[in-house]
Amino acid sequence: MPFGQLISHAPGRRSGVSVWRQIADTLTTEIRDRTYAATGRLPGEVELSARFAVNRHTLRQAVAALQTEGLIRIEPGRGMFVQHELLDYALSRRTRFSENLLRQGFLPSKQLLTALEMPAPERAARELKLPPGANVLMVETLDEANDAPIGLATAYYPALRFAGLLEMLSQGTRTTDILKHFGVQDYVREQSRITTQMPNDETARLLKQPTSRPLLCVESLDVDMDGTPIKYGETVFCGDRVQLVVNTGIEA
Repeated sequence: MPFGQLISHAPGRRSGVSVWRQIADTLTTEIRDRTYAATGRLPGEVELSARFAVNRHTLRQAVAALQTEGLIRIEPGRGMFVQHELLDYALSRRTRFSENLLRQGFLPSKQLLTALEMPAPERAARELKLPPGANVLMVETLDEANDAPIGLATAYYPALRFAGLLEMLSQGTRTTDILKHFGVQDYVREQSRITTQMPNDETARLLKQPTSRPLLCVESLDVDMDGTPIKYGETVFCGDRVQLVVNTGIEA
């Protein structure tokens, strides 16, 4: 198939514009149209060279331009990957998922994966200051920005204080509104601990990333305005899609 036909879905052929630039422009359009969103990976050199009917030298000029422009990254031995726009996720006393995304022009959404009552895990019980044998309400969600996964969040709430929370959550009620229903008019982040880890197969599948790419991990504790713990959370973020911004300023 002639080269002109192969890039006919991009703006028309431009006289005086080099072939490698036209290839770069075509791939740029496809990246922005989320053509490669499913895997995040571009076809290999051989496939792209055949598609555009050019030699590898010409193709590599186009690839180099995309890399310089920050649209892709090249991982030796693995291939070429879309370089996602990094989302700044602020960690502060008033950390709020939706607000973090909306202020940057991203559409926030959550998929509810798990919601159940269970005996409190040791770490959750300690952070929530629960007595031995106490139960918690565990809620696991897939956090998304513009319908793309960015994190996997697990939250633990004291079951005794928030009896009925799971039912309200399953009905689509916002977490903030649920907490207000239980008398928590406002809450703040008391602490956040940041570490890294490698994803297991299931986490990588949910986040649509390879198991070889590390995650950013945030353990958090939210308290009401009296300082009583209301939620202990563990969230893993895609390291190539999110950067954590720690706000040390004084907030109201």
